Amino acid sequence: MANPVPLDPSLHSGLRVRNAPDLDIVRGQQVLPVTVHEFAQVALDCPIVFIKNAETGQFQSVALLGLAQGENLLLQGDKWLGTFFPGALRMSPFKLLIANPEAETVTVAIDTDSALVNETEGERLFSDAGELTEFMAKRRDDLQAYVQQGHVTQAFMTLLANKEMLIQQSLSLDINGVKVQVDGIYLVDEKKLREIDDQTILDLNQRGFLQAIYAHLMSLRQATRLARIKLEAASEGPSIRGA
Repeated sequence: MANPVPLDPSLHSGLRVRNAPDLDIVRGQQVLPVTVHEFAQVALDCPIVFIKNAETGQFQSVALLGLAQGENLLLQGDKWLGTFFPGALRMSPFKLLIANPEAETVTVAIDTDSALVNETEGERLFSDAGELTEFMAKRRDDLQAYVQQGHVTQAFMTLLANKEMLIQQSLSLDINGVKVQVDGIYLVDEKKLREIDDQTILDLNQRGFLQAIYAHLMSLRQATRLARIKLEAASEGPSIRGA
């Protein structure tokens, strides 16, 4: 489990980070959080769906990586079958932590347990003078941009929820005669989308949300791609079991 700690030159000056997506964090993970800014690219690889937090009632946009719990079909061994690496993979092993809630300040943190972190291979985090290297300064800026994307994404989810545009559905597939069903997901209700007023359509379009909705709907076709990967993997191993 990730345990990020604030980045500190007195503690981490000797660390290096391999500049690569952290695929280990999605090994055995059926979903991966994605921002609304990533929808168009993620839609080329897998379905984008929405899940609801049972405790808070908040919705989250995620890439559906598998058709069963604990299954990631886009990660075969150490090979990523997608054409795009979502930010959640690219930002690791770093994240921003709230350093002072009252002052609304944040600090960069690192998960030193990540397989990307070591002392011999990869990019240095600090110079000999204890300053951030060019690599680390860019990662800090990327983190800040990614957090802002997260805020926009949450605004997008809140708008969809307030407009009652999300509907709970299941994805049902037939994989070579085996029925597979993915439950507990939400999709944009196309009927509601057709019924929304012109002002809301204009607002969605101006904020880039309308394009994201269409990318989400188009992405659902990628469920058949996941099914094909699942079928091909099954032909090389044990028989398929439904979700």
